[in-house]
Amino acid sequence: MRVPPVVVTSTLMVMGLVISDYFLPQATLEVKAYRSLSDYSFGVMREEAEAFAAARGGVRLEESPRDGSERYFVLLADGQPVMLVDNSSTQLVVMVAGDAGERATDLLDLQQQWRVRTRPDWERWR
Repeated sequence: MRVPPVVVTSTLMVMGLVISDYFLPQATLEVKAYRSLSDYSFGVMREEAEAFAAARGGVRLEESPRDGSERYFVLLADGQPVMLVDNSSTQLVVMVAGDAGERATDLLDLQQQWRVRTRPDWERWR
């Protein structure tokens, strides 16, 4: 008996969705995109993140390699990433882990501080 490829493909896709829903962890990730920032503005943003990390125990900043580009950085809390900020493309992308508020309780304050800098495009991407 020959089974049409469409049936096999569809069946495998449905099985994959069911299996992944059951076995994979359901982590949430908030992704926001804004207009790209100038190098200076992004540098100020990185300095604010460094100050945020220095003021809190267990939170540290991991930066892109110092090759002159310095286009992204990651905030880590207890060794786990809570926020990635990337300004390397035509947009500034900020990704925040779903449980970031539990590991870095005042991370929302830092985001609010940055909101002023990205305000012109904030509402457009919501």
